[in-house]
Amino acid sequence: MQRVAAVVPRVAQAVIAIVTIGFFFGGFVGIMTSDQPPSRRVVPLVLLAALLVLHLRNCVRRLDGGRPAGWPWTLAAQAVLTFVPMIWYSSTWYGNVGFLCGAVLLLVRPGRLAWAGFAAVLAADLPLSLAERPTVAEALYFLIGQAAFVGVAVYGMARLADLVAALEETLPALPAARVTQERLAFTRRLQENIGVALAGTIERGEHALTLIGDRPDEARALLDDGVRGARTALATTRRVAHEYLARLDDPAEPARARTVAGDLTTRRVAVLGAATLGLMIVPYPLRFLARGDHAARSSALFVLLLAAYIVLYVYGCLRAYGRPLGAVRRYGVLGGLVVLTFAPMPFYGPTTWAVLPFLPGAAAVLLGRRSRWPVVAVLVCQDVPFGIWGTAHWGTVYFMVWTAERAALVYGIARMAGFTATLQDAREEMAAAAVVRERLRFSRDLHDLLGYSLSTVVVKNEVAARLLADRPDEARAQLAEAIGMSRQALDDLTGVTSGFRDMSVAAEAGAARTTLAAVGIEVTHAVDVPDLPADLDTVLATVLREGVTNILRHSRATRCSIEAAVIDGVARLRLTNDGVDGPPVPAPERAAPGGIGLPSLGERVAARGGVLTAERTGGGFVLSVEAPVRAELTAEVAAR
Repeated sequence: MQRVAAVVPRVAQAVIAIVTIGFFFGGFVGIMTSDQPPSRRVVPLVLLAALLVLHLRNCVRRLDGGRPAGWPWTLAAQAVLTFVPMIWYSSTWYGNVGFLCGAVLLLVRPGRLAWAGFAAVLAADLPLSLAERPTVAEALYFLIGQAAFVGVAVYGMARLADLVAALEETLPALPAARVTQERLAFTRRLQENIGVALAGTIERGEHALTLIGDRPDEARALLDDGVRGARTALATTRRVAHEYLARLDDPAEPARARTVAGDLTTRRVAVLGAATLGLMIVPYPLRFLARGDHAARSSALFVLLLAAYIVLYVYGCLRAYGRPLGAVRRYGVLGGLVVLTFAPMPFYGPTTWAVLPFLPGAAAVLLGRRSRWPVVAVLVCQDVPFGIWGTAHWGTVYFMVWTAERAALVYGIARMAGFTATLQDAREEMAAAAVVRERLRFSRDLHDLLGYSLSTVVVKNEVAARLLADRPDEARAQLAEAIGMSRQALDDLTGVTSGFRDMSVAAEAGAARTTLAAVGIEVTHAVDVPDLPADLDTVLATVLREGVTNILRHSRATRCSIEAAVIDGVARLRLTNDGVDGPPVPAPERAAPGGIGLPSLGERVAARGGVLTAERTGGGFVLSVEAPVRAELTAEVAAR
């Protein structure tokens, strides 16, 4: 997945800066078009520039969730510059309250205190708005449609950007949690089945040791029970290994909590985006509806049409970059918005049904890349022809900036929502892939490691039972080794569930020689592999263990050879036996990928840069591995 960390800061900071400058531009226009003489406009312009700098310092920041140094002082200075100049410049200064609302939400902690501060700023602004505006409806518009909207918009963009950054930083967290869940399930199942059977085998074997020689019949009964328990554990091991191999495509257990970063959940993210768009759109036409003299039925229809417009707008804009809408649906949503923009105008007039300025934002989100920005530019400049022939040039420019800043805000929210959904999907995909890898590893390790130990336990218990009557001392030795292998199997059980298990090919070769000799197989042993890397040593030991397990289970061998050495920087392992019937197969058969046993070992060897071959000869079988010893050789082989 392409990283978005470099994109998110630019999108978020650019949108916040554009919205901020756009709204401050409204204050600039108010000062420039006021009745004050030019000489008296200098002071408010300087104060407005200082307020802009303070706000950008407080709210445009890195995506680390941190606050700028000295933020209490800069926030206090912003509060002073927001309210005090209203004493002299009330008609042009009231629009700056929204930036203080946004700064409070971003800087004050914890969140409840921040929202309380947000409400306090709005409460302080209400009497000032009522004193300045001619009607309550107008005052509420500037309180909600300007101050509250700007505060939530600034806060929403910054928090969505924080969320995307936090999601990217914590991408490995969900896969790790899912793998932990799988391992807990592994452990519980193995302990309930295989662990209990092994513990019983060890207990019966230790009891039988005390009875050999004195009470052979009781010892034999215990040994028979131990063999049955070991066989049960071995059968369960194979069954569980194959079951987990068959479950590779099963979905992992979904996360219970949908918290994606910090205190934000997917629901809160959606609510934050929808609230920002709602505060942007709804107060503006309602303001003009309140100015007119409309019948109750006409007003109710107006509200219903506006509700339909905002629902379609929010749906289209928040879904466009999320889990993307298809082209037909995107253009269908945009077409519906166009109809709802123009169809009511003949009944209410373009001034009252004032939703056209929000269409550029929807176009920026829903149109394709080639047509998006030209269409947005045309829509943003919709008022220019009227301004050219009139005298309100400042008003025309202000309306263009007003429309453009809202289009930028909608585009930024949609992109942030898209980044969030993309990273959410990436986390889920990574978690699913991690669970599949863990299931595959578990299946392989269960078969390759634990299967060998249990096969050896079964063999040694059977040998001890055969020797019980005639050679009790040898029976004791075999049973003691069986008990030791049972304990080793319990250790292997822990290694399989935890995923960490280092093995030594030299130690495995020694154990294999003893095990094979116990069942009457003559073993030639030539192993000289000093100082192998741990991962390579484990791979070779695992291959040897699987080969010996196959000899015990599937062959009638009488002779076996184990050879391991390092020659010219390449580790070589060769295991041969004479117990396979059938015609020779001269060409080596490479283990196919997938599955368990030799196929899985072939993949493990290949991951280490080596090759595993399995070759039948006349009445025999050869299993061999060649793998580079040095890690850099492994990397070169993998690259090829």
